[in-house]
Amino acid sequence: MAKVFMALAPGFEEIETLTVVDILRRAEIEVVLGGLMPGPVAGAHNVSIIPDSTIDAVNVGAFDMLILPGGQPGTDNLNADQRIHKLLKEFAAKEKLIGAICAAPIVLAAAGLLNGKKVTCYPSYRDQLSGGIYEEAPVVSDGSFITSQGPGTAIQFGLAIVTRLAGRHTSDGIAKAMLVKHTSAEIWNPGLFSSTIQAMLGALEMKDSYTQGQAQRVAEYCLSIGSRLKLPIIEMRDLYLGAMLHDIGKYNTAEDVLNKPDSLNLREETLTREHTLKGTLFVVGINNISHIGPTILHHHEHWDGSGYPGRLKGEQIPLHARIVAVADAYDAMTSNRSYRDGLDKETAMRELLKKKDSQFDPFIVDIFIECLNDSPFEIKDFSYYF
Repeated sequence: MAKVFMALAPGFEEIETLTVVDILRRAEIEVVLGGLMPGPVAGAHNVSIIPDSTIDAVNVGAFDMLILPGGQPGTDNLNADQRIHKLLKEFAAKEKLIGAICAAPIVLAAAGLLNGKKVTCYPSYRDQLSGGIYEEAPVVSDGSFITSQGPGTAIQFGLAIVTRLAGRHTSDGIAKAMLVKHTSAEIWNPGLFSSTIQAMLGALEMKDSYTQGQAQRVAEYCLSIGSRLKLPIIEMRDLYLGAMLHDIGKYNTAEDVLNKPDSLNLREETLTREHTLKGTLFVVGINNISHIGPTILHHHEHWDGSGYPGRLKGEQIPLHARIVAVADAYDAMTSNRSYRDGLDKETAMRELLKKKDSQFDPFIVDIFIECLNDSPFEIKDFSYYF
């Protein structure tokens, strides 16, 4: 039977503590509650618990996992106690499981354990994760670390721990008995969506070697603009989807046209322009992504109305399409093609500035220039916007 030690400090979050203890004991996992000092420990909401032991009595070799609940001032009290830091380092050295929820992951950071590790926490503490890679998810597992966001994710946190200590079958049985419904985020996880989209784009890039990585770069540029505009998280997700799939219609365009080193003739240019309509038809009718059709359809419209396919003008063009238009043009200018070398960053920026008010939304161009000046732009994984 697995054995878990949970450290309790005055001001601990009751839901995060009692929920996890309950779930683990349902799985017949032994849980020992240890206070910083002997006697009852009062929680953040004045619920008192009498611990089974104190942290001074902990024998690391006797336990399989150490868990830190969050809450305030509970987290600060844990963090101020060097015995907790010592325990964490001892568990980490033996590669034993360590769990932390809500604010408590910052204690792991303070102990120097999160360098390069994927981690989550209560959102307002994300800037205190020193070396950790924050992920916006209810529960994040990376190696021997399991972290969670807060009171509302305590059940998922507890079930994730049971999965690691007693297996998926046990975890699923407890979830079923508790009437816990799996969320779509658990079943259709971000990695699955991201991998599916990247696989589709990989098929396109095999046809056009000059577009390799293009969709991901454009998506990054778009999200930097969206972040500056303070778009809501759902809009950021949809902007990501539209940017990643904006050129998916090219899959049905002949390779000799896509890779032609010379100027296109009228027929070839017409075929190329059809990719916006073909891409739109690709997503129409597909649940959850059909609404990004306007981004795909209109990302070649021009601010002055001279673009295609609808000759839309100004703010008639959907915002996401205007953002993709600027990001796509910049990436095209800075990428090598069969008929020319890519431009350097400064030259491409000057071209964008020349064409604002005619080809591009002037405000979006200015925002993007700010982004380029402020960031070195390294490719990141934006799958968390799903």
